[in-house]
Amino acid sequence: MAEHEGAITPAGYSGAEYWNDYHQLARGRRLNRMAKLQVWLHSLVPFLEKVEKAHVLDLGCGGGHDALELARHGYSVSGCDISGVAIREARALAAERRLLASFVEHDIAEPLPYPDGLFGAVISNLTLHMFTADIAQRVVAEVWRCLLPGGFFAFHVNSTADLPYRRKLQPPVTQLDNGMYCFGRGQTMRFFSEQDCRQLVVDWKLLLLEPVQMLREDGAVQKCAWRCVAQKPKLSASEPDGA
Repeated sequence: MAEHEGAITPAGYSGAEYWNDYHQLARGRRLNRMAKLQVWLHSLVPFLEKVEKAHVLDLGCGGGHDALELARHGYSVSGCDISGVAIREARALAAERRLLASFVEHDIAEPLPYPDGLFGAVISNLTLHMFTADIAQRVVAEVWRCLLPGGFFAFHVNSTADLPYRRKLQPPVTQLDNGMYCFGRGQTMRFFSEQDCRQLVVDWKLLLLEPVQMLREDGAVQKCAWRCVAQKPKLSASEPDGA
């Protein structure tokens, strides 16, 4: 793994160095943003609408495109990402579009920099699969802490069906000892089975779990993922509201 030194943290996932380089390079690539919004973000909006324009957190927000699309529709939005390059891009884009959104540079594998119960919903598009199983579970525990009772957690993660496509897209591929794969210049990734998804939200009320494909313009499969929406249980009538 010497070729990936510096790109992968001691905890076994791609760190800020990798993601800063990734977002720097992404500026020069042609990206179909609208297609990605349609597949990953817009499919979650019906659930977000149930929380009446509540404060939404975009976990692993990248350059802020999902967060700013929500801000454009009237949501109060915060975003956090490990990449300072991405966060600067998100802030610049918010200023350019005159949209109100808050962006924080933060490694989401660490405790989130938000108080308990701040958000009505948390979204995370194609981020949780970047971590080992134990770290992903810790991230979900932090999401629980930051959500109001009855709040929604909506996310997409790569499925096991995606691995053959990813192998072709990002060679070389190295399988790591912790159930992770390392692709290309140092992007770590794990692939979720249906049971993996269920285990991640085992204490939640599961509202939706379905496979989804993203297609290329020629109709060929580009990515396979799981779409999951879970709800933090509401307080019972006998349970105190806050402590």
